[in-house]
Amino acid sequence: MKKLLLATISIVLAAVAVWVIYSREDAPAEAPYVLPALTQEYKNDTYQFSLNMPGNFIVREVEQDGGVSIVLEDAGGNGIQLTIVPFDEDIRVLTKERIEQDVPDLAIRDLETLEVGDDYKGLAFKSDNDAFDGDSREVWFIFRGNFYQISTYARLDPLLKAVFATWKFF
Repeated sequence: MKKLLLATISIVLAAVAVWVIYSREDAPAEAPYVLPALTQEYKNDTYQFSLNMPGNFIVREVEQDGGVSIVLEDAGGNGIQLTIVPFDEDIRVLTKERIEQDVPDLAIRDLETLEVGDDYKGLAFKSDNDAFDGDSREVWFIFRGNFYQISTYARLDPLLKAVFATWKFF
């Protein structure tokens, strides 16, 4: 009886191992991100902007290099990082060429121009940001003497677009 029980357990374990190995090959690497409602307002009085984010997001702010890094995220690590630093050039239109001048090794793919405020233009693009596992979605622009770099995982592009669509300067 003991040998039969051990044989049965071995067969079941082997079957489970085979199922796990083969089911992972067919399954997608990650479930698609489902965009939650943007029910919570974040307001930054220092840089005079507000945006809406999911209600379950928390905000962490860390001052650095004369600017700030702001992380908006849920408990699972889904979120957006905003880095804002002073910028001493009066540039109203940020171009790919200007970015490449300062960061020549940065990969820029799927480039889009975007309007910021009344007369500023920035860029949205995909890149290879190591902080986001080498596949990021970025929004970069200059406004009122500050450089804004908004970054997230490429898979969270719908979140970034939705949050950025609610962004308002005051």
